[in-house]
Amino acid sequence: MSGRVGMSGRQWLALALIVPVVLIGAFVAAREFGGDDGPRVGIRLAEAEDVGDVDWSYRIPAGTADRIAAGEAVEIVPAELTVELGDTIRIVNEDSSAHIVGVFFVGAGETVTQQFQSVGVLEGECSVHPSGSFSLRVVDA
Repeated sequence: MSGRVGMSGRQWLALALIVPVVLIGAFVAAREFGGDDGPRVGIRLAEAEDVGDVDWSYRIPAGTADRIAAGEAVEIVPAELTVELGDTIRIVNEDSSAHIVGVFFVGAGETVTQQFQSVGVLEGECSVHPSGSFSLRVVDA
């Protein structure tokens, strides 16, 4: 009895090409459609440097990092924020240290201004809230 057991070279090649495509597709789908609350990541943001009308504005004053290092509980942003589609948030960092506000990195002396262009949830660490976390939910207007 002689017969070939296993896959041919062409079958291995086809499998090697198909598996990564399937895995990447599954990863993208999981990111875009991650749960009952809408997407967990993948919210479309637009830089809005020249926006005059800002819906949500937060200022990190100079000395904030020093206050945190001294053990003070600093609350500049809420732990949870719900905004509407099309809203704009601006975070002005007047401190000499960079800060993290959820998914936003705001360097020392920098300003981040973003407009929300899709619904979903953005979550991450937060250096300017005692809980250490920030959750931003974007809902349809």
